Amino acid sequence: MNKKLLLSLVIALTTISFYAQDPNILWQKTIGGSDEDFMIPAISTNDNGLILGGFSKSDISGEKTENSRGGFDYWIIKLDESGNIEWDKTLGGNQDDFLHTIVQTIDDGYILSGHSKSGISGEKTENSRGDFDYWIIKLDSSGNIEWQKTIGGNGPEVYCSIIQTTDGGFLLGGYSQSNISGEKTENSRGGDDCWILKLNSSGNIEWQKTIGGSGREYLFSMLQTNDNGYILGSTSSSNISGEKTENSRGQTDFWVIKLDNLGNIMWQKTIGGDDTDFLKDIIQTSDGSYMLAGWSYSNISGEKTEDSKGLEDYWILKLNEVGEIMWQKTIGGNLGEQLNRISQISDGGFLLCGWSSSNISGDKSENSNGREDYWIIKIDQNGNLEWQNTIGGDLDDIAGTVFYDNNANNYIAGYSKSNISGDKTENSRGEHDFWIIKHAPTLGLEENPFTETITLYPNPTKNTLKLNTQDKTIDQINIYTMTGSKVLQLDVDTVSPNVDVSTLASGVYYFQLYSGKNVALKKFVKE
Repeated sequence: MNKKLLLSLVIALTTISFYAQDPNILWQKTIGGSDEDFMIPAISTNDNGLILGGFSKSDISGEKTENSRGGFDYWIIKLDESGNIEWDKTLGGNQDDFLHTIVQTIDDGYILSGHSKSGISGEKTENSRGDFDYWIIKLDSSGNIEWQKTIGGNGPEVYCSIIQTTDGGFLLGGYSQSNISGEKTENSRGGDDCWILKLNSSGNIEWQKTIGGSGREYLFSMLQTNDNGYILGSTSSSNISGEKTENSRGQTDFWVIKLDNLGNIMWQKTIGGDDTDFLKDIIQTSDGSYMLAGWSYSNISGEKTEDSKGLEDYWILKLNEVGEIMWQKTIGGNLGEQLNRISQISDGGFLLCGWSSSNISGDKSENSNGREDYWIIKIDQNGNLEWQNTIGGDLDDIAGTVFYDNNANNYIAGYSKSNISGDKTENSRGEHDFWIIKHAPTLGLEENPFTETITLYPNPTKNTLKLNTQDKTIDQINIYTMTGSKVLQLDVDTVSPNVDVSTLASGVYYFQLYSGKNVALKKFVKE
C-alpha cells in the first residue's frame, strides 16, 4: 500500500484531517527515452517556462525526438509554464558529452557548459585536445546554435559549469589534470585542480587561473559576488601546497576561495572534519554572507560541530563576508543523504535538495519509498528546520536542482528510475529519466493552520510547558535554541501534555512539532 492510500485510509477512520504544510505537488513530468537519461541542470526562463538539461544515450523514443550522436549527448528540453514540451535538442559528437549547466543569457538565449570527449562529428566542430575538454555552446532563444567552444589541455577537463558575468561575458570553471597544452597556460599542481577561465561575450578567453594543491580539487560551484569578484566552492584533498594554505582535515574538505575580478586570491578557507566532506553548492545571501551546501561523513572534528546521523548527511554552513563560520547544521537520517543544491527564497530562508535513503530517524520524518528519494528541506534564516518532504518511487530518485519561479512556485528536478509507485505517477521510459515536480508556494509558519491548532502555556515558563494540540496526533517534538542547535527530542512514545524544560538555560527557544507531514514551529521563553 503506498503512502497516499494509507494516509487516505487513516483520515477516513479517524475523521481527523491535517493541513499539509509541505508544498503540494501541482504537477510532475517524467521525460525520457528508452535508454539512460540523466537530468542535471534545470532553470526557470523569462517567459515563465522552464528549460531542463542533462545527458542522454537514448535514440528516438519516449519524449526524445532525435537519435544519439554516439554515447551520451547533451539533451535540453524547453517546457511552457504548464510543463508541456515546446522543443528539445540533442547536441553531441561521436563519443560522450556530459552537460552540467544551463544559464539563460541577457539576450534571452542560453549558454550550455559541460565536458566532451568527441572529435569533429555531430554538432561538435572542434577536435578533442586530449581527453575530455570543456565544451560550451551558445544558443538562441529557440535552441539554435550561435557559437561553440572546445577548451582544454592534453589531460581530462571535467564538470564544466558557467555563469554570465555583469559585463556580458562568462566565467567558466571545473577541474583539470592537464599541464600546459591546448588552451591551458599553467601546469597541474598535482592531480585535479580548479581551472577557471574568464571569457568575453563571444567566448574568447580573457584570462585563466589554475588553482590547486598536490592532491585533488573538484570545483562544482562558483558565482560572481557583490563586489564583482568571484567565489569558488570546491572540494579538496590537498595539504599545504600550490595555492592551498591549510592542511586537509581528513579525507576531503570543503575548500572556499574568494577571488577579485581578475581571478587573484583574496582569501581561502579549508572547512572539514576527519572523514569525507564534499562541497556541492555555494550561494551569496541577501545579507552578503555565503551559504555552503554539501554532504559529510565526519563526526565532531575539525570545523564539524555535530556527529554524523548515520552515514553521510546534509551539511550546510553560513559564512560571513570574510569566510568565518557563523553557524552550521548537520541534517540526516540513519543511512545516507547527499545534498546537491541550496536556494534562498523570499522569506530569507533556504530550500535544500538532494537525496536520502533513510527511514524515519535522526532528522528524517518519513520513511524511504524505495532506495534513494528526493529529499527537500526548508530551513529558516538561522538554519531551523521548518518542513521537509520525502518524494520518490520504489527505485532510484536523485534530486539535483531546486529553484523557484517569479510566482514563488517551487520546482525539484532530477532523475528517476522508478515506475508508478510512491509519489511517482508515470512509468519509466526505459532506464533513468528526467523527473521534474512543481509545488505550490509554501505557506509561512504564521499562516499555517496546523500551527494555529497548537498552544503552549505558560509562556514564559520556568519548568514545564503544557501542550494543547486539540486532539491532533503528535509524532515528535524537538526543541532548538535560537541559533538552531537541537537541545531536546521527544518521540511519540514519550510525549505527554507536559514537557519538562527545567534543565534548559534561560533564553528563547523554538518548539517544533511533527504530525505526519505537518510541522508547527512555536517560540517560547524559558525564565
